[in-house]
Amino acid sequence: MDNILTQKTPMGMVVAQTVGITASMFLFGSNTCLSLVGIHTAMEAPAPLAVKQWYSIFTRGGAIARPLAILSALATGCVAYNQDPSSTAFRLNLASTILLPSIVPFTLLVIAPTNAKLMAKKEELESASLEDKAAEANAAQAETVHELMDRWATLNMARTLLVGVGAVCAVLAAASKREVVKFGGYGH
Repeated sequence: MDNILTQKTPMGMVVAQTVGITASMFLFGSNTCLSLVGIHTAMEAPAPLAVKQWYSIFTRGGAIARPLAILSALATGCVAYNQDPSSTAFRLNLASTILLPSIVPFTLLVIAPTNAKLMAKKEELESASLEDKAAEANAAQAETVHELMDRWATLNMARTLLVGVGAVCAVLAAASKREVVKFGGYGH
């Protein structure tokens, strides 16, 4: 039997692990940047312009996030399917496979109400001057564009944690050699 450190992981597993890790880490980084950079920069603008910028960030981010979540979940699921179900690597890949696409139901259940309010604000302020700083003078408490965008950024960071934990699970699973060598019969 080969030494645990010299055994080769099958090429298909290496490719699937690489795709799963790369896609999930890219998704993690891009979602983090949306909240920490994009939204906070857009919030410097007056409300009519800020909400238009939020919408652009939101639509572009979604166009990137959905395929990456699906791709990374399929890749980690493929890896898990080919592993020993009693191994830690299997459990980590399974956790990753569940966590990565869980951003979709999280979005629908938790973030969608804020999305709807921001989209309504976008419609409401469509005809306002992009530089109008008083466009929301009569807005309800906690319902201004800037407050809604700040809430969205916070909720998005919570969603990002799901992706981050899923990505870390995929990395830890790839670092585990247990799926290659079953230790029960090792050395006999």
